Amino acid sequence: MHIRLLDKNFMMFFKSVVLKVLTISVLTSRALQAAEWKLEPSVGIRAQYNDNVNMRTEANNPLGSTGYTLDPKIKLAAEEQSLWDLSLSTRGKFTRYQDLRDADSNNVYVNLDSGWQTERAMLRLNASLTRNTNFDDDYDTESPFAGLTDDKTKRKTITFSPSARWNLSQTSVLIFSINTTDVSYDEVISTNLRDYTNNSVSFQAYWQVLERHTLGYTVSYSEQETPEVNYASDTSVLNIDYTYNINQRSDLKFSLGGRYLNTLQKDGLFLGCVTPSRFDGPNSCAFGLPILGDLENKNDGVTINLSYSNQTERASNSFNASRNVVASSTGSTQEQRSVNYKFSFKNTQRLTSSLLLDGYETETIGGGDSSYDRTRYRIEPSVFYKLSRDWSLSFKYSYINQNITNTDQDSTSNAVYINILLNWPKLATTY
Repeated sequence: MHIRLLDKNFMMFFKSVVLKVLTISVLTSRALQAAEWKLEPSVGIRAQYNDNVNMRTEANNPLGSTGYTLDPKIKLAAEEQSLWDLSLSTRGKFTRYQDLRDADSNNVYVNLDSGWQTERAMLRLNASLTRNTNFDDDYDTESPFAGLTDDKTKRKTITFSPSARWNLSQTSVLIFSINTTDVSYDEVISTNLRDYTNNSVSFQAYWQVLERHTLGYTVSYSEQETPEVNYASDTSVLNIDYTYNINQRSDLKFSLGGRYLNTLQKDGLFLGCVTPSRFDGPNSCAFGLPILGDLENKNDGVTINLSYSNQTERASNSFNASRNVVASSTGSTQEQRSVNYKFSFKNTQRLTSSLLLDGYETETIGGGDSSYDRTRYRIEPSVFYKLSRDWSLSFKYSYINQNITNTDQDSTSNAVYINILLNWPKLATTY
């Protein structure tokens, strides 16, 4: 039996409680210390060329184009030291392509991050609203659906993520968090893009057992629902976590555990035909109505997370490899195996060079077919140069290779970006 624990009423109640607690906490702390408010506006202008904007295969006629992006952003930040902090940012991303029809986009991103803390406890809230297209993925240079469809549509994503942290002692920590994500599409013509919701809760506990060694565990539960296709799933995960503090600038983290996925496809199982019971193929009826039943499945597996980070005065690098369950744009459930490496080096006071390497492989394990499974990797070097206190210039090259698993078709893209950014001096005031 499929039981929904994180229903809409529960999520609405929890949201209202968190908002009230944070609001009361901030208002009651205002008189204790002076707060500093900052207004941080910026605007970026980018020119780009991509030889395969939609990541089509060679057989599907790849199309290249030059493009231009206007990227304004304004951030309002405030804090009272050791008590509360608040950040509200709004960003627009308006792109126009010269040689492609129906590829232009007007995207908006709004993010709220706030927190309140005492000596031992901390409450945080992150909420965001993203209004973009399925061919554009926020700050990333690649689209999660590129190469799979030319059906462009606008997408709205709303997330709400409160968390609570409690320091039991100097060596032990408890963390409780909840996340709700709602994804909806304006109009879908020919693809399997589906509206879906994903809600999750997580509990973590950590203990420092030795000077540089920390042990703990993470228990999480999530529910996904795709009403259009009568699909629902729930996933339970238990991980054992270990952290090794190599030195003050380096950390190694490892998590290993198991996941337990239950899926429910309502009316997804063909049981037979209403009389007269004449069959027309294995799953249809020539006369009469088909009898359909609910189809339930289980899929268990292993979850792994390995990460390393190091930072010096001039260089920083990080590595992450993981195997987890994620929600798909088709409303199905996928297992994703990914690896990511970032390196940054400060060549001079003004010049910084960076390198990004990442890749992932997806496999549908519930709620849909495997036609959207793929393997993808990316190579992205970049250079950032600070022209003055307020102006900066950056260059970036991005190579992406994608393989669709079912058809074994490859697609590649080469893109070059030139970006100039203006950061106005912070407008700050204290009361």
